[in-house]
Amino acid sequence: MATLSLRMRDDLKAKAQQLASEQGVSLNSYINATLAATIAQSETLAMMGEQLANIDQGKLHDRVMKFMSKSRSGTEPTPDEIEKAMLKR
Repeated sequence: MATLSLRMRDDLKAKAQQLASEQGVSLNSYINATLAATIAQSETLAMMGEQLANIDQGKLHDRVMKFMSKSRSGTEPTPDEIEKAMLKR
């Protein structure tokens, strides 16, 4: 594992420390997780861009709209309902 010396504005560090604390992790863990998520997002967007480069955008739009027209709205579960469902697993 590499060691990195990082310069960061004081206000940014304070905000990052607060977010890390709220999540119950160290600043180091928070920065690692945030960076990993950013890289994963970037790689996913690049991969999707490559996959969609040769796709007919009109046909894709039509397929998405057809799918969306079949979806039905409903009520969102309450936090208690989610917890009960998790406990059943």
